[in-house]
Amino acid sequence: MVIKYFADVRQLTRCEQEQWTKAAPTVRELLAGLAAQHGAAFEKRLLDGGRLSRTIVVLVDGRNVEHVAGLETPLEPDASVAIFPMVAGG
Repeated sequence: MVIKYFADVRQLTRCEQEQWTKAAPTVRELLAGLAAQHGAAFEKRLLDGGRLSRTIVVLVDGRNVEHVAGLETPLEPDASVAIFPMVAGG
């Protein structure tokens, strides 16, 4: 699975993208594994009380997980996951 990071999330991981080879059948389990690897600041930025932070967007194969099954969105081993902060402007 390819994980891509954007903006301040990229700064927390110190990488643009990475290949994830560990088991992660859901977005929740993937984020838990990524938090274990990238530390408390990463976890705090992405999760809020066990829920996805309202300021973070996670796309799985181009689909926002909030429109699928949230953190319980299933993942395939060849999925593409993008993690980025919400942006506003005009």
